[in-house]
Amino acid sequence: MLKILFVAVALMVSSQLMAQEHTWKQYAEKYEEIIKHFPEINTGTHYIEENRSLEGHPFYLSAKIELGTITIGGFNFEAVPLQYDIWEDWVISFSSVFNQRMILNHLKIDRFTLVDGSTFVKREKPSGFLFHGNGFYREIVKGEIGLYAKYRKQKKQESSTMELVRSYDEVARYFFDLEGTLVPIPKKKNLYETLGLSKKLAKQEIKRSGLRYRKNKEAYLQTLVNMSNHD
Repeated sequence: MLKILFVAVALMVSSQLMAQEHTWKQYAEKYEEIIKHFPEINTGTHYIEENRSLEGHPFYLSAKIELGTITIGGFNFEAVPLQYDIWEDWVISFSSVFNQRMILNHLKIDRFTLVDGSTFVKREKPSGFLFHGNGFYREIVKGEIGLYAKYRKQKKQESSTMELVRSYDEVARYFFDLEGTLVPIPKKKNLYETLGLSKKLAKQEIKRSGLRYRKNKEAYLQTLVNMSNHD
């Protein structure tokens, strides 16, 4: 019985390893396709995750590398293995040459889309903003007035009864795109004037949607921006 169980486990592990190897091979082929056309996208730097002592991970979305799309020099590449480290503001892919994750050259990237559909674009630094990093902002609404978000992770310390727990804390900062420039979201009382909206009508729409500024900030802002673009 133990022998049969051992063989079953061995076959399962072997099958998982073969599947993983096949997946990495597919990833490598996609990476090689990009390198063939844009060799300068490869920084030559291996990606090593820092702060391993922290609970959680430094990535947007998840710690798993998934297939997405990336635009370089106006050329779009689909089904490319991508990860977005928002601690360092790095876009990461997988290289067959080194058989590990590599940091992509942020200067060559126009935009990229992750597996969940989140699209990040390169934007100019907003005036006075300290956490611009490499300039990747999530595009939430694109229109006459746009809505963008900048994500980053920082260290969060929580004292438990037994020990000091250290983990990642994700922070999002929102911006309006006004005439091609990203500007910080103003105070809530100034939102309607900034977007050229009737305060009465905007509040009625927000009430119908059941949104609260603090609890549903992104959806709240998105609703107002869409109203402004359709006026």
